[in-house]
Amino acid sequence: MTYQKLMAIGAHADDIELNVGGTLCKYKDLGYEVVYVMSTNNMSGNWSKLRPDGTKEINVLPYDKIMPQRKKEAAAAAEFFGTKVIHLDHPQRAYVAKDGRKIKLHYANPRPDCIPPDTPSILTAHEDKMAVQELANLILEHQPEAILTHGPIMVDMEHVGTSMLVTKAYKQATKAGYEGILLYWLDITPTIFGTAFTRWDTFVDVSNYWDQKLEAVGIHACQMPDPSRLDFMPWGESCGCKHAEVFNIGEYNKLPQKQSPFYQEIFK
Repeated sequence: MTYQKLMAIGAHADDIELNVGGTLCKYKDLGYEVVYVMSTNNMSGNWSKLRPDGTKEINVLPYDKIMPQRKKEAAAAAEFFGTKVIHLDHPQRAYVAKDGRKIKLHYANPRPDCIPPDTPSILTAHEDKMAVQELANLILEHQPEAILTHGPIMVDMEHVGTSMLVTKAYKQATKAGYEGILLYWLDITPTIFGTAFTRWDTFVDVSNYWDQKLEAVGIHACQMPDPSRLDFMPWGESCGCKHAEVFNIGEYNKLPQKQSPFYQEIFK
């Protein structure tokens, strides 16, 4: 088991920064290596820009325009954390075609030419043995101390699909000897499921890294042209600090190593 490494797996460019950017900044400063993984191909999403008067201009662009930009920003964000982005490239559930048509990826729908025919969408990747094994192999290759990803209770089905894919890959990796822990972050996106699904097991105090987190979020300028306007859940107040990122403990295969700084904070 190799310690001093965290793997963050987000569905979209900006998910990692919004949800665990402070945690990654904090532990990078403590000498941890970051493994930065995107589960989707980021072929969908509007391009937002700020007008001179401060209002937001939102443009709907085809996949061949938005995907390169989002991947460019993901690469820059990974570099911010001292690493390179790893793309699993599962297509999103919808996209805008080059002719402006909005297309949803259901069975038998046309695929854009950026998607290989044997690549399942992020909605069904968890049902694909090869997709699960590919991610399990990535976990085994890097042997992170912990995997941080979306929780299974969310309103965004691409977040849910990512959570299911990661969970199945984690279980597959543990069968092959992986001993790290699986943590589900509480997404900043509001949920419709009530307080029963907005509780957490543990948290990371990111009070001293909040400005760095916002800087990382700002790298995704086509989605977040002004991070200072974002409303984050006031989890810090409940955790006894100014700012916190909160997690539910999914699983761990072995009793954590208490000498690890990350484990000491997570299992405090």
